[in-house]
Amino acid sequence: MERPFGKFFRFFRIIFSTGVVLLASGCGEDENAETTIRGQMYVSSAEAVFPYVEECAIRYQTTYNRAYIDVVSSTSRAALVDLSIGKSRVAVLSREPNAIELETLNADPRRVLRTQLAAYDAIAVVVHGDNPVEQLTVSQLKDIFTGKTTNWRELGGKDRPILPLVRDRNSGTYDVFTEQVLKNEAYGANAYPCSTLKTLGHTVEREPGAIGLTGAQMISMGNLKAIKIGEKAEGPFYLPSQESIFRERYPLRRPVVMCYFREPDRVVADLVAGFVSFVTSAMGQQLAVRHSIVPATMPVRVVNMTPK
Repeated sequence: MERPFGKFFRFFRIIFSTGVVLLASGCGEDENAETTIRGQMYVSSAEAVFPYVEECAIRYQTTYNRAYIDVVSSTSRAALVDLSIGKSRVAVLSREPNAIELETLNADPRRVLRTQLAAYDAIAVVVHGDNPVEQLTVSQLKDIFTGKTTNWRELGGKDRPILPLVRDRNSGTYDVFTEQVLKNEAYGANAYPCSTLKTLGHTVEREPGAIGLTGAQMISMGNLKAIKIGEKAEGPFYLPSQESIFRERYPLRRPVVMCYFREPDRVVADLVAGFVSFVTSAMGQQLAVRHSIVPATMPVRVVNMTPK
């Protein structure tokens, strides 16, 4: 089975301009004081982008061996809770924080929530590898997950009940899909909740009638097939490839956002600042490419390598 990202890497190259992480150093500073390259902290990351964030942390610690960054997998909402109570110092979301979250997190005048766009991801729609359906419109997705369409036969597939798999309601995937596709309508009674993306993937592998929602970098596991998605019945339809995400052609594109606190009107050169700078630098953005998502802070040029 052809993987959309494998095809991307054969036919396209992403070229970056040179980026440099500016890290603070000082003379006569306390050897135990935290700096941009020394200290320890926790980072809470949405599960959909956890492998990317974890590798960024590993690379940072490899480069600066007095930095200790522990990344824990979470949901977007839980990551913000961890940040608010001080359990973590950076929360990485697979969506933008909403208005209620921003109001709550900025309620304390002694601290201000900062956000930094790190990359672009997408919600990939996956089915069992033997499912003959190759493409769906956004409207058809809505009908599936609201329970209006319940059999694959209605979509050109086999006579088989559809099992829509729904992510944890605290996840960014749940929020983005509910807002962008369902337009805040309720999920159907046949929708089955999955607490993690790993559980969702294994369920799709076992159930020929299942359809689930995952992150762009998570669709290479097992016997899964990504479905092409289009805005209109006449097309065009796109897989969640890096090119289609970058060119904003894939309908279910979403941001990867880093959130952290700062004191008002004060610049702090701490480990948070160092890690955020690294993720948004050329090296961190190249890691985004490795994880099948799209850089957001460095110039990108897509070069078509297809033979003419």
